[in-house]
Amino acid sequence: MSDKLDRRQIRTKQLLYEALMSLIEEKGADTVTVTDVANRANVNRGTFYLHYRDVPDMLQQLKDEVFATVEACVMKFDIMEARTYLDKDEPYPQSIKIFEELARHADFLRIMFGPKGDMSLAIQFRTLLASHIYEKIKILPQHKVVMPPEYVVAYMTSANFGIFMHWIESRLSQTPTQMAKMMIRIMNYGPLVSFGLKDAPSGS
Repeated sequence: MSDKLDRRQIRTKQLLYEALMSLIEEKGADTVTVTDVANRANVNRGTFYLHYRDVPDMLQQLKDEVFATVEACVMKFDIMEARTYLDKDEPYPQSIKIFEELARHADFLRIMFGPKGDMSLAIQFRTLLASHIYEKIKILPQHKVVMPPEYVVAYMTSANFGIFMHWIESRLSQTPTQMAKMMIRIMNYGPLVSFGLKDAPSGS
């Protein structure tokens, strides 16, 4: 009996999720009400309140869940380890895992990062990238740092987040492995080589 109830609860939450996402695309995150979600999901308001306090609570729980899973992947990204893959011009396995995790939540992220979504999540992701990159750069020997670290961090954060955003907006037009491959090449050769405006170093 409990398994049947669990399956029913999972199904109900999925209906509520799908209803909320479609409503946000139509109306915007700030204007959706509990009644809107319940009607779209074809459940009563009491069923909604069994799971969430209100729409902001539901949305926050969803954002927290997605952020936590992506954060766990990002925190395992090691710049020093990635360097060994730069030299081989191969995709860094942890980058593939990050893209795979983003792909799992692509529809949610596309709506959240869209014009009617909630850009606070985008800011949260950018902050995660910036803080993680900065922590890794801090351990590099200072005599090898050729420009102010905060500018390097700002560039890398914007570049990486821009790649994530474009991939999600393009509805995953490339595979996670292809994306990781592109990222490693851009990191290794820079935008000029990637655009074909400059030849790659000999032997590449």
